[in-house]
Amino acid sequence: MLSADCTDVSGTTVTFSTDCSDLDIAGDGSNVTINSGVTINKTGGGALGLRNSTNTTITNNGTISATGNYGMRNTLNSTISNLTNNGTISAGVSTGLRNGIGTTITILTNTGTISAVGEYGLQNKSGTIGTITNSGTISAGTNYGLHNFDSSSTITTITNSGTISASGHNGLRNKGVITTITNTGTISAGTNYGLYNDTSGTITTLSNSGTISAGTNYAIANTGSIDTFTNTGSITPTGNTGISNQGSITTFNNSQGKSGSNPVTFTKSLPTNYNVIVNSASDYGQIEFSSFSGEANTELNFGVHTDSTLTGGETYSSVIDGLTSSNIASGTSGTVIVGQIKKNWTLENSSGNIWDLVIAADINIASNTNTSVTNSIKPNVLTGINNLNSVTEVNFANMNTYDCDLFGENKSCFSLGGRHTSISNPTTQANSFVLVSGFKVSERFRIGGFYHSNMNHKTPSTFSLSDKTPLLGTYFIWNENENKLGYQFKLANAFQKKNATLRRTIVGDSEEGIGSTVIGAESYVAELQYAYRVNDKILLKPYFSARQALIKQDAYTETGISSPLTFNKIEDKSSTILLGLKFENSLTSTLSFKGSFGVEYDINHTIDKIEPTGISGLTTVSLDNSFKSTRPVVSVGWNYYFSTSQKLSAIFQYQELAYESKTESNAYLYYTFGF
Repeated sequence: MLSADCTDVSGTTVTFSTDCSDLDIAGDGSNVTINSGVTINKTGGGALGLRNSTNTTITNNGTISATGNYGMRNTLNSTISNLTNNGTISAGVSTGLRNGIGTTITILTNTGTISAVGEYGLQNKSGTIGTITNSGTISAGTNYGLHNFDSSSTITTITNSGTISASGHNGLRNKGVITTITNTGTISAGTNYGLYNDTSGTITTLSNSGTISAGTNYAIANTGSIDTFTNTGSITPTGNTGISNQGSITTFNNSQGKSGSNPVTFTKSLPTNYNVIVNSASDYGQIEFSSFSGEANTELNFGVHTDSTLTGGETYSSVIDGLTSSNIASGTSGTVIVGQIKKNWTLENSSGNIWDLVIAADINIASNTNTSVTNSIKPNVLTGINNLNSVTEVNFANMNTYDCDLFGENKSCFSLGGRHTSISNPTTQANSFVLVSGFKVSERFRIGGFYHSNMNHKTPSTFSLSDKTPLLGTYFIWNENENKLGYQFKLANAFQKKNATLRRTIVGDSEEGIGSTVIGAESYVAELQYAYRVNDKILLKPYFSARQALIKQDAYTETGISSPLTFNKIEDKSSTILLGLKFENSLTSTLSFKGSFGVEYDINHTIDKIEPTGISGLTTVSLDNSFKSTRPVVSVGWNYYFSTSQKLSAIFQYQELAYESKTESNAYLYYTFGF
């Protein structure tokens, strides 16, 4: 005989090892275990109830049952962190388990039975359930095995390898939001609608590799919305159509049909996208459409799913029945790439409204794809690296370019200017705005920084650039003497990032690919020079510089094609020295002519190879076979002094770049004033 009541639980850990009735759980952190063979039975409704309970854990190995409604009920904003049912939760009338308004079950694991003699084996009524994992049985004796009650009801994930069923209508009915349903077991109804997604219902992803069935009508009925539905199992109506869609299905992927089961039958509004899944010549999807005239959607896009295994020269008959050409918005031809084999397919109208999938002979695209990488990606990568050369050269080849050395009463200097840069083979150009500032710490030591922003880039059609960050840098300068004659030592650094889009062009049967990435560069420079006057007009400055530089292109994957390639990160590292001479000739008291020439040499240089992946048979591509380690640099310019603290300057520079016999020419005009 059962005791009158179980001992109520409030925030404690309790194990029930003897039969009782009417268990209530409240408080925070309750942990309840019901042992195997133990029965909690309530005459009437609600054998186990939760009220104002949080962080509750329940493990049922026995039986929780009510002769009326609600074997178990979660109410009044209660939260069950983890509910594990290895036994039975049942109701003699309605609702074996209810998750009520405003309540939450974070994890529900069922290996046993959750059932009701009448409606609602499991009902989520305006509550939230995180994950339902069912390898047991969730069932109703009449309607609604599992019921997501209304638009306020949310279930994140349902993973079913067991049975979700109703003897009457709706094995699973959704009127709220379900993010993911994965069925490898059975979802069924004795009469109508094994799965019913109601008008207010939304399912993001529905995957069926088990069975969804109905005894009389519509294995699946959808009047709401389903984003992606993949069927690799069986959709089985006993007496009528498999899928009735009066709502929207964005993408339907299907392999049911030729494998020995009947084709999927689909009525009313067409899916936006339909993709056939082909496993073999004797196992592929077939679908029969009907009664869609006058519905919301009467045309679809046809495709072949990327998981398909196609055989060149094969014809897969009757993949679609019931459509005319006007019902196929796009997709009567396409391409699937498997490994390095390209398979072109066509959808051909064989008779009446029947369409066959015809596969052309296999084409090996590895060689052409390798050529497309070599012909377009390689030069694009090198163009980007050469373009970022300005970051590593701006403080190196002509280190006095971004220097501010006129000071006023506040020991400060400011310069603004514009720069035009052009790189050859192929031509890329940039127009830039430059700000430079300086501060005189003492008569022999000064510091400064610069800001260089590219206003626009002109690049080849297969390559585009834009600034992600401006070119930024700092410098520190020490002079032996206050008049700047004698020794001078400089330290400087610079860095920048740019957005890059690389286009891989078509070669033969290869695909065109487009991908976006980020190219960044940073450099650190030290320079020692010695300034001496030849006479009153001519000043010479022999100098020696050393630089450590890194240019990096991030890894990226192409988008918008059937078989995108992924490209690895590329790092270009160099240690470089430069020996040269700067000179300045005072033509008048206000105008001077200046210039420099030198040779830079990489004492150490490494660059990664391009290592594309995405199809088999691709080879690596070397980037250093056109590398030049020794490169000349020359510049000429002038200064016009308005006063001792104001000047207008111009400099024109030419240099050879490291790759592909490219050269860079740039012109920089700037105004400097001290204050």
